[in-house]
Amino acid sequence: MSKHAPGSGSLKDLEQRKREVFKPLLENPFSKGAEWPPVERSTAETIMECLTQVLSGYGSYLEMKKSDKRKAMQEHELAGKITIGFNSTVKKLEEQAKPNRARLLGKASTIKKPKTEKTGEKYVKYVFVAKSDISTTLLTSCFPLLTFAASASAHDRVKLVELPRGASNRLSDVLRTENVSILSFEAGWKGGKLLFDVVNSSVGDVAVPWLEGLFDDSPASAPRYEKPNIKFVKTTVPIGKVAKTKQKPVLKKKKNRKGVAEKSPHEKA
Repeated sequence: MSKHAPGSGSLKDLEQRKREVFKPLLENPFSKGAEWPPVERSTAETIMECLTQVLSGYGSYLEMKKSDKRKAMQEHELAGKITIGFNSTVKKLEEQAKPNRARLLGKASTIKKPKTEKTGEKYVKYVFVAKSDISTTLLTSCFPLLTFAASASAHDRVKLVELPRGASNRLSDVLRTENVSILSFEAGWKGGKLLFDVVNSSVGDVAVPWLEGLFDDSPASAPRYEKPNIKFVKTTVPIGKVAKTKQKPVLKKKKNRKGVAEKSPHEKA
């Protein structure tokens, strides 16, 4: 019986055509991330109604300010206590989160922690996002973890509220501003007391179990940053695998009665 030639497809040949590789595995139990606090539909509508009421006056102020920039106007009580849009809101939250992040990384920080309204300091405490009206999840996926990290303490968390579908258009109308889907308010704004009371009583805090020790006073109990634990698995992969390419169909020339092949329309031209 003849032996199989190399490359003939025998089992021995197939084994020889594999090579050993090491595939990395990242051991990370926290890849799921934090979830948004659930909000009942009726509660979301109530919050939306409160938002439109408290923002109506500020919307008129913004419209007049845009129409005549040269005219000196008395500043609205909400000016400086609200952020509108992704960039300004995230910037505020990032600033608030700096002390907690420094502590998490085990670095000494000279940055003061955000204070609550009791001390008179600015503190962004309420964040509203029209999540269903934003097409890309990249703009909304950061908010649960960011609002948690930006909180002042375990008992004074930043509230993250998901608004009902269609909230973006309603906010844009009341604020006379296009594409409004993200807002934040400072806790010290007295005009938002009714809105804040509804949120505090009906919307839970963002839960991040693996960061719960972030606000503990004891340095030993604080979570610490650790390098990723990467492991490698030894396996094999086939080599010399050629991708199949689609072959163009070959048109057969028809023969006439005399046995002569007829020319195609392109050849006749």
